[in-house]
Amino acid sequence: MNTELYLEPDLPQAGSFELKPEESRHLVRVRREREGAAVLVTNGRGWLARCILQKALPTGAVLEIQTLHEVPAPLPLELAVSPLHNEGRWEWLIEKATELGATRILPLVCERTEHHRWKPDRLQRIIESAMKQSLRCYQPFLAEPQTLQQWKPNPSLALWTAHCHTHLPRIPIQQIDTDPPVCLVLGPEGDFSEKEVNHLASLGAQGLDLGPHRLRTETATLAALAHWTHRGSRLLLMLWCIVMGMGGGLLGHAQAQSPNMAAQNSTAGTISLGRLRYGGGGDWYANPSSLPNLARFCNRHLGTSLKVQEEVAEVGSPDLFRFPWLHMTGHGRVLFTDAEARNLRQYLTGGGFLHVDDNYGMDPYVRSEFKKVFPELDWVRVGADHPLYRAPFRMNGGLPKIHEHDGQPAQGLALVWENKIVVFYTYQCDLGDGWEDASVHKDPETLRTQALQMGANILRYAFEH
Repeated sequence: MNTELYLEPDLPQAGSFELKPEESRHLVRVRREREGAAVLVTNGRGWLARCILQKALPTGAVLEIQTLHEVPAPLPLELAVSPLHNEGRWEWLIEKATELGATRILPLVCERTEHHRWKPDRLQRIIESAMKQSLRCYQPFLAEPQTLQQWKPNPSLALWTAHCHTHLPRIPIQQIDTDPPVCLVLGPEGDFSEKEVNHLASLGAQGLDLGPHRLRTETATLAALAHWTHRGSRLLLMLWCIVMGMGGGLLGHAQAQSPNMAAQNSTAGTISLGRLRYGGGGDWYANPSSLPNLARFCNRHLGTSLKVQEEVAEVGSPDLFRFPWLHMTGHGRVLFTDAEARNLRQYLTGGGFLHVDDNYGMDPYVRSEFKKVFPELDWVRVGADHPLYRAPFRMNGGLPKIHEHDGQPAQGLALVWENKIVVFYTYQCDLGDGWEDASVHKDPETLRTQALQMGANILRYAFEH
């Protein structure tokens, strides 16, 4: 499937439509897509369609909508920033702000703003391209330039002014809550004047401290935006889910594939499953063939596009946010530092999902370390009637028992954040052993199939909720 995103402002709700010439040329001439190819199209206002290319015409490709999904609107993340004299740097700022999820961009003319040329048509094209590149379905609004004295900020947004006046009140960015809708205000190369900072404070702005180093306007803008962008992880998860073609509430049930396509999907893919690497000495790398086998199973039976080669995700790294789904296993001690616990919490509350599988010996550490991540939450038992056990494969009786540990029944436990399971813990089950190559544990094929079906259900749930 073509995993690029195309823009059609007049996207219909159903039926066939003709893509604009510029988009059609890229689809047909550059990407060389042929009739029958699957194509993703957005209108830039929240609608995302999965289409089939009916006529591969470079002047007006004809697409037929198969499924249409409305992506939830992101929280407002507005940007009021002084334009730059250097056009290349200004355009780069606009592009990266779009990719990072800014919802509105206002060029703010200040006392020290250098002369700049206003090219709204060119900037609009840059915004459209960056929106598609970053797989976003909401196009940020580009406002007309205003002077700081003219500007009236939205009173419903938290207002933060980044400045370098150390004798004026500022709050370190690391201490700021990222949940409320926000407007970030950034000045020119020479910074805001003290008078301008005081004027912004009279409008309700608080001072923002980006750290000890002096940053260029575009660097400061991206540093500030990056602090708030983890909130958009859930949107990216939904887009990944649609690109993968997973069934159920988003795209309907997986379609039957030809044997050749099924074979291809079983080895190739676009989305990586992450294995969580943690400290403490436990063997986080256990069951090395489990995730590749799960990816092959889902590609073959669900029509997903998972990479067979797993990737390692460090628990404290920003790279965590690249993965829509993470798997954690091992036999021994687990240890999260405070910084790692905060990072994992941001990932999970921002839309991420973690499957923890006790390979025997992890349980006391799982329970203690996840109290650092969610001190306010307790593990809850996931009943046998939960959707996790019903689709796409019905698991009668709930979680299957793959290997014996202490003679206890298999238990599915969960941490639930805002009515959604964000961590699913398979205990006294050893599900990952059932995903391993048949030669490793020599389990009956029926048991391995049960384990893989349960794994597919966990993936399906994570991508749909």
